[in-house]
Amino acid sequence: MNKKMQGLTGALLAIPLVLTPVSCGKKGNSASAGVQRNPNEKVDPLNQSEKMPVKIATLTGYTQPNSRTQKWLEERYNLDITIIALPGWADAPTKISLLMADDKERPDLIWWWGMESDFAKWKDAGLLAEVTDYLNKYPNMRNYYNTMNPSTLFFATSEEGKTFRIPGDVSESSCEVLWIRQDWLDNLGLKVPTTLAELEDVIYKFTFNDPDRNGKNDTYGLGGDGYDFRTFWPWIQGSGTGRGWYDGFCILEDGSYAYGLATDDAKIWLERVAKLYKDGVITPNIINDTDRDEEMARGGFGVTYGWISLNNPSYTAMQSFYASNPTAKWIPIEMVKGDNGNPQDNPATAGAWCYFGITKNCKDPERLFAIWDDMAAPDNYIKRRFGIENTDYWKNPDGSYRFITAAENQTGNIGVELFDNFFARKDFCNISNLPETTALFERSSRMSRDVYATKIEKKDPNAYPVNIEDGTEIGDAALSYFWSVIAGTNSIATWDQYIASLKAAGLDQVLAELKTVYDKQKQEQQTYLTNLK
Repeated sequence: MNKKMQGLTGALLAIPLVLTPVSCGKKGNSASAGVQRNPNEKVDPLNQSEKMPVKIATLTGYTQPNSRTQKWLEERYNLDITIIALPGWADAPTKISLLMADDKERPDLIWWWGMESDFAKWKDAGLLAEVTDYLNKYPNMRNYYNTMNPSTLFFATSEEGKTFRIPGDVSESSCEVLWIRQDWLDNLGLKVPTTLAELEDVIYKFTFNDPDRNGKNDTYGLGGDGYDFRTFWPWIQGSGTGRGWYDGFCILEDGSYAYGLATDDAKIWLERVAKLYKDGVITPNIINDTDRDEEMARGGFGVTYGWISLNNPSYTAMQSFYASNPTAKWIPIEMVKGDNGNPQDNPATAGAWCYFGITKNCKDPERLFAIWDDMAAPDNYIKRRFGIENTDYWKNPDGSYRFITAAENQTGNIGVELFDNFFARKDFCNISNLPETTALFERSSRMSRDVYATKIEKKDPNAYPVNIEDGTEIGDAALSYFWSVIAGTNSIATWDQYIASLKAAGLDQVLAELKTVYDKQKQEQQTYLTNLK
């Protein structure tokens, strides 16, 4: 996913997938062609005498042609799989659009991310099967999403309450945590910080007090992904009421709506971060598009806000770091308390960032859905994603897993990344996580719910035409202003002029539209969640 702010698009949206009989592997004339069966009859995906040809479009990195996993799926479900390799991230959307427009080349199962306007056109043109009833009939995927976050499938439904797409990958409720160098704390006789003021004190000392004891002035307190406001999350959540959202809209204490980067809370954290950067305690290249993992591996800073998965021994950046710094130690700590005394981690969206759908070309969409739902069952998912225990991997005493098979054979010969992001579990089935990592995800989730309640997550950005017209200009203006203040080429003293520029670009009209459309979404979401109970 692109980490940069893309205007005021708000949170990722999800829309449903509806399966109706169509034609798999053959051209279908309509979304109602193909196999017909009694709606009360369930398909047994493991006992089908007719071999089913199925064309599946997936990113080129997740094809693994003729892998053992593909052969296992073909034998288990009596399939003849043809894989259509989509090009890299930059070119894939064009290829997806071309495939969906071609009656003969259109795959039976297609994966995509973003492309919200395209999805709406596919749905309206009858190019996607409706799977609303199948989600209840074959409940593995439904139960997983409802357990992780009941709103996920709401964001995957269309306005009429039907489902035409299935969430492919949804982040954990919160997937980042505050990291600090324990060895640097020990070298300087410092305690783990628990407040924002204590964190800043540590950052200054990590910069100026030679925490690595090498006698050189070569360390910084804070580092992270460059040109990414998430690096500053401790200050964002800890300034004012913690509503200074960096990527969209928020709900204020009085219930009204605001653009996060136009709030008083945002002004507070911007001024604090700008001072830290001016004082030289943040890595200088934070104002450029740099990669935190690469910078972290070099070991030049002592605090970052980053992925919880860094806790896993298999994480490449940490392996590189410890190879060069064998006596060092990064540890995850609880978020520090800020102005409101309620420390919160950064919540992820409930909606998926990518989807997959069954097209009108599928001969038997219910059978294909039943197959994919069976693949989503815990034991089957683990086998598809990680291989066979004690043959391809083993569990270490600490709860971690390690591949037995050589790395170059894991994806090619075994095919452990085949159809990656065509439904990705983030629960106990993700055996790449240490038990401690799973506990960190659970803690971060708990410590992000209060701030998530203030975040506006749009279901359908296309329902906001005013925002589509003006949002990019507003977002670009905010991005430019904030980074210029942090870099020192602008001043917080120009805040009023900045707000005036947002209003001139149409911010008030965008907020008025948000009030109308989002209020309606909230009511629909509440009804949806109530009906689940």
